[in-house]
Amino acid sequence: MQPDRPVILAYADRDSVKPGETIGFAVSCVKLDSFECDFVRLLGCDAGPEMPPFEPTVLMEGKRYPGREQPIRAGSYIEVGGSQRLADLGPITLCANIFPTFVNGQPRCLVSTLTADGRSGVALRIDAEGCLTAIFADADGARVYRLDQPLSLRRWSFVALSYDAERGHLLIAVHRLASGTHDHAGASWLAVQDVKPPASGDGHLLVAAERGGDGFPCHHFNGKMERPRILAAALSLGQITELAARKPNEPVNWSCLADWELVNEPASDVVRDLSGLGHDGLCVNQPARAVQGSNWDSSTLDWRQAPEQYGAIYFHHDDIESPGWQEDLRLTVPVDWPSGCYAARLRGESAEFYVPFYIRQPANASSDVAFLAPTATYAAYVNMLSQHQRIEYGLGCLGVTFTPLDLLAVGLPGPGRSLYDPHDDGSGRWIGSLRRPVLNRQPGGWLWNFQIDLCLLGWLGRAVPGHNVLTDEELDREGVAALEGCHVLVTGSHPEYWSQPMLQALDRFLAKGGRLMYLGGNGFYHTIDFHPQRRGLVELRRRNSKMGRVDAGDAYSSFTGRLCGAWRDLGRPEQSLVGVGYRTEAFDRSSYYRRLPAGDDPRARFIFEGITESIIGDFGILGGAAGLELDVVDQGLGTPRHALVVAASEGHSSAYMRGMSGSEFFTALWNDAPREPIRADITFFETPAGGAVFSVGSIAWGSCLPYADYANNVARISDNVLRRFRDPSPFQTPG
Repeated sequence: MQPDRPVILAYADRDSVKPGETIGFAVSCVKLDSFECDFVRLLGCDAGPEMPPFEPTVLMEGKRYPGREQPIRAGSYIEVGGSQRLADLGPITLCANIFPTFVNGQPRCLVSTLTADGRSGVALRIDAEGCLTAIFADADGARVYRLDQPLSLRRWSFVALSYDAERGHLLIAVHRLASGTHDHAGASWLAVQDVKPPASGDGHLLVAAERGGDGFPCHHFNGKMERPRILAAALSLGQITELAARKPNEPVNWSCLADWELVNEPASDVVRDLSGLGHDGLCVNQPARAVQGSNWDSSTLDWRQAPEQYGAIYFHHDDIESPGWQEDLRLTVPVDWPSGCYAARLRGESAEFYVPFYIRQPANASSDVAFLAPTATYAAYVNMLSQHQRIEYGLGCLGVTFTPLDLLAVGLPGPGRSLYDPHDDGSGRWIGSLRRPVLNRQPGGWLWNFQIDLCLLGWLGRAVPGHNVLTDEELDREGVAALEGCHVLVTGSHPEYWSQPMLQALDRFLAKGGRLMYLGGNGFYHTIDFHPQRRGLVELRRRNSKMGRVDAGDAYSSFTGRLCGAWRDLGRPEQSLVGVGYRTEAFDRSSYYRRLPAGDDPRARFIFEGITESIIGDFGILGGAAGLELDVVDQGLGTPRHALVVAASEGHSSAYMRGMSGSEFFTALWNDAPREPIRADITFFETPAGGAVFSVGSIAWGSCLPYADYANNVARISDNVLRRFRDPSPFQTPG
């Protein structure tokens, strides 16, 4: 979709910098000849008239830059550099096992040496009707040879193109592979005589795509592919049948020009060519690796134990890591800019776009208070279509103010969707990237994740002006050393996704007496893995999901080999860490908390210092401080027995009941009586090393902090807890 008005999109090459370091920005302008960029600090969001005015602090005045449109090129594929051996094709056979999943009236290329001008090279393609097709190109154009029977979707097939240039003989064949106890194999083929050879190409080869007229990949394949090969022989039908019957990891009897083994190498983009001719390939736009192949027999769910059964790669036309745009400007961060959340603010005519980034304190200036920016969660929710479906279907949500970028996102799939939005073939998305334009990480719009976190940072900027900010990825890479000098760690509103190194770092922080303020909901819930080398790239594999099809063999991360899933299913329920864990969710009006008798316990009296009212957080743009997603205590899942529940929410709508299954609701109704099963619990407990944990159990908490210019009981409670947590006096765990 081409926008009908000026639009600016951009992204940065990293998420966090220290003073003196540099950060680059790539920008694309539609219907604009130039744009202006200034740099601002974000200490709040554009959240409506009840909140403080949104006035980002300008730290560097704007400069004007020439504007240009840079295309977004989505779609994953394998690229093989130019080789004369691949250009001068003699007798050859192109073959592979494929598992097509989505055609949708578009050609889908399997292997191609076609040049951009379409006047040389050969391709093996699935056409718009789903039929296997061979393309031979020369100066007269492209010649098409086609099987009439469409390929079966979601079934493994062996496909081959065999060509003998001397005899002018072409053979294309499909052998459907048996894929179950009651399935049966089948075959179809087409033999053509007197076929003129294609013109020699430049040896540039693509797997799962082909070059378009502009020289960039197009016609991306959707589905799995396994062991693509180019044999230096024109196989007969009998030989093709024999080859189709072999397992993909078995050697062949013919010499190969290329023999690509697609077995996963953790966090690697390289595809090895086993022919010995050096035709290694490079994966582009992060196709999914470590997926079930045609010979998967369910004997193991761990690809590391039987890599030969996971020798496929799953390609999609809408995969994207980064558009690969050229950089337009670069900032060297001044040494006097304090730690916090900043943005490159790009403007031109009616268009505006923010590219957020964080400045982290240098090691010699660490604060005793740090905010952990939940960048893993941001990467999971990038450009979430589910959010924008509310626009399409007219579904309202309290706290939603649709911006022009929200409206644009509905019809602009190019920047890629979130890990909550299935691919067009129904499969789940696994790889989330922040190295692309992020339309829902702006200081305006729906109050969710980033926008509520800006409210938290606005409060923290007042309470502790010299606080530090670091990101999930920095905690993952550096471990507990990233928290050196920190006594109080403050979370974002929705720190849902945690890697194993992150949790281990947090464990060590608390074991040393650190204090944790968990000011959100549905946190510490699910595993993710950061890419070991690339910034802003996470892998999220759900073993049970409503967010797209998941196969049994998709259980282990391709980045690290770790088992994926909800942390409570892996023996680390969030209740054992922060006292509360996810219960339910809804996106209508939020509610309030009521103080409980435990709030008067001498251990917790500091929490409500200066507060006389019993109702907490019955205000704000969302309607209250308890909402969106709610957490509750559960001793069966590890809530410490000495934890105090000092307040609990009430009065939630029936929409929250729909967030639970019937059995979950009635189990909670029985077990939690007389407490309401639909609630958020505010908890406090001490840790053995003299530290403590405070949890609010609600994503909406932070949205109430700026209300009445931060003069409210939600902000007062947060201030009280922060003040006591900064006090080095150790907490005493009750005997």
